[in-house]
Amino acid sequence: MHICDLLDRRAVNLTAAPINKESAINDLVDSLAGTGCLSDTERFRAAVFDRERKGSTGFGEGVAIPHAKSAGVSRPALSAMVVKNGVEFDSIDGEPVNLIFLIASPHNASDAHLDVLARLSSLLIDEDFRKALISAKSVDEFLSYINEAEKKEINKEEEEQKEQAQQQENTQQSENKAKVPVYDLVAVTACPAGLSHTYMAAEALEHKAKEMGISIKVEADGAAGNRNQLMPEEIANAKAVIVAADRAVNIDRFIGKRMVRVGVVDGVRRPLELITKALDPNCPVYSAGALSESSNIPMKLYRHLMSGLTYILPLAATAGILSAVARLNFIRDTELGFFLDTIGYSIGALLFPVLSAFIAFSMAGRMALVAGFTGGVMADMSDAGVIGAVLNGFVGGGVAFLSARLAARFLKGHDAMFALLVYPLLGAVLTTIIAKFITNIPAILIDSAIEMFLSGANAWVLAIIGAVLGGMMAADMGGPCNKIAYACGVLLLGDCLPEVGPGCLIMAAVMVGGMVPPIAAGLGALLFKNCFSKPEQGLAWAAISKGFLFITEGVYPFLAINPTKMRIACISGAAVAGALSMFFSCGLCAPHGGIFIVVLAENPLFFLLSLLCGVIVSTILFRIGRKPLNIES
Repeated sequence: MHICDLLDRRAVNLTAAPINKESAINDLVDSLAGTGCLSDTERFRAAVFDRERKGSTGFGEGVAIPHAKSAGVSRPALSAMVVKNGVEFDSIDGEPVNLIFLIASPHNASDAHLDVLARLSSLLIDEDFRKALISAKSVDEFLSYINEAEKKEINKEEEEQKEQAQQQENTQQSENKAKVPVYDLVAVTACPAGLSHTYMAAEALEHKAKEMGISIKVEADGAAGNRNQLMPEEIANAKAVIVAADRAVNIDRFIGKRMVRVGVVDGVRRPLELITKALDPNCPVYSAGALSESSNIPMKLYRHLMSGLTYILPLAATAGILSAVARLNFIRDTELGFFLDTIGYSIGALLFPVLSAFIAFSMAGRMALVAGFTGGVMADMSDAGVIGAVLNGFVGGGVAFLSARLAARFLKGHDAMFALLVYPLLGAVLTTIIAKFITNIPAILIDSAIEMFLSGANAWVLAIIGAVLGGMMAADMGGPCNKIAYACGVLLLGDCLPEVGPGCLIMAAVMVGGMVPPIAAGLGALLFKNCFSKPEQGLAWAAISKGFLFITEGVYPFLAINPTKMRIACISGAAVAGALSMFFSCGLCAPHGGIFIVVLAENPLFFLLSLLCGVIVSTILFRIGRKPLNIES
C-alpha cells in the first residue's frame, strides 16, 4: 500500500483559502466525505475537533496533520490542502501553515495503512519535499511528487534494513553468542492518538542519531501497538533512554538508566538537544517513584489534581444518583430505598480515599497508592473535607517519592520486598503523621469556612458566584477556566455527598452553564438560517443534543465566524443561567448527565427555567453578533 492509495485526487485542494483553523478542518472533512470513505461524516468531524482540543496538530514548519480514529470512517483515507497564503493553526512555532493533511482512520482497520501514514509523516520533515508540494500546479503534479519521494523513502528503508541485518550478522559472528543488538540509545515515542506525531518523533530521533553517528532504537507506541518494541537486553545495553510521550507509557523498565522525559512534540522539534542531553554523563537517572518532570510547578500540580478528579467522577455520579433515588417520596421508606441509600453512602465514603490515592499515583506511581489512600482516610476521619483529601493526596505522593529514594539509598537490594512492604508501610505511617499534625489543621478550617460561607450567603451573593462559575464554563470550552470551574463543582459536590449540601448548588450552576452554549448555537442556526452556513445548520441538532448531555464543546463549529462576539454570547448566557440556578437554590447530585439527571435535582423546574433563560440570552446575542451571510459576502 502506498500514500496515493489513500489519497483520492478528489480530496486534494491546491487553491484553498480557509479563514481559520476550524474552517480548514471542516473543508478537509467535507472533501473526504465526497470520496465515500466516511460512513458518518459528523461523527468523524466531531472526533477530529475533539483530538484537536487535546493539542494542536500543527507541528511547525508550515505543516499540520489533523487526524482521528472514528467509527464514522469506513476505510482509511487522506485529504490534502495547500494554503498558499497560510492559515493560523495554533502551531507549536506560532507560524501559519501552508500544507495540511487530514488522516481518517477506522477503529477496526488493519495495521497496513499505519505504515503508510508513518511514511508520510517522515517525508514531511524534508523541507524540499514540502516546498515542492506547495508549489505544485496541478493535482497530478502534487501526487507525482508524493510518489517520487515515497519510492526513494522505501528504497532507503530497504537499504537500512539490509545494513542493520549485516551489522547484526557481523556482531553475532564477532561475539559468537545470541543475537543481542547493542544501541547507544533507546527511545519511546507516543502521542494521544498514536498516529502522526508518534512516528514523526521516532523518525526525527533516528535521522538525527544517524547524522551524529549514534546507534538508536526507537519504539513507536502508536495506534497499532508497539512498533519496534524494545527488548530487555537492548535496554540493559543502552547508555541512556529518551521518552518523548504525551501519554502514559511503561517506564518502570528503565529504572537505573539515564533518562530524558519530554513531550512528543519535543521529539519532533529538538532531537539533537535530546540526544545530546541523554548522552551527557550528568543526565538524571530514573528511579522507582520518580516525580514527573516539569518546569511549570503550578501546571504539574494542576495535572495531578485533574488525574485524581478523573477517578472520582464515576464514584461521585453513582453515589449521588443512588442516594437521590433513595430519597424519592415513593421509595424513601421502603426496603429498596434503605438498600439504595446504604449503597450510596458506602460508595460516597470512597470519594476522599480514591481522590487522594490517585493524586498520589499521578505523582509517584503505584507505590504511592497506599500513602494516598491513607491520606484520604485521614481527611475523612478528621472532617478535613475535600481540601484535606487534596492536600493529603499531594503529601502521599511526595512521601512515596522520598521513601523510594531513601530506601534505594540505604536499603540496597531486595527490591521486591521494598515494593511490597517498605514503601507502602513507610508511606502510610508518614502520611498519617503529616496529615494529623500539619495538613488536616488548615484543611478543616478552610473546608468549614467554605461550607459556612455557602450555607449562610444570601441569594444575591450566591447568584454572583453562580454567574462567575457559569461564565467560566463557557469561557474556553475545555480549557483551563472551564476545567477549574468544573473541578470546583465536582470537589465541592464530593464534599457533601451522599447528602444534599452546598456543593450540589455549585454543581448545578456549573452544569447549567456548560449546557447553554451548544444549545443556544444550535437553536440560533435553526432560527436564523440566513446568518449561519449550510454546514452549521447541518450541525444544529447535534449541537443541541450535546448541550442537553452537558458536552460544552459542541459549540466549537459555530465559533469560526466572529469568534470574540460568539464567545461573549456564550459567556453571557451561561452566566445568566448559572446565576439563576444559584438564586433559586437548584441542586444536582451528580457531576455529569445533563438533562437525564434533572429529574433527581433540587428544584428541577427552576433548573430548567434557568437553562431556558440562559439559552435565550445566548441565542439573541448569537444573532446580534452575526450579520446575514449575503450581506457579509
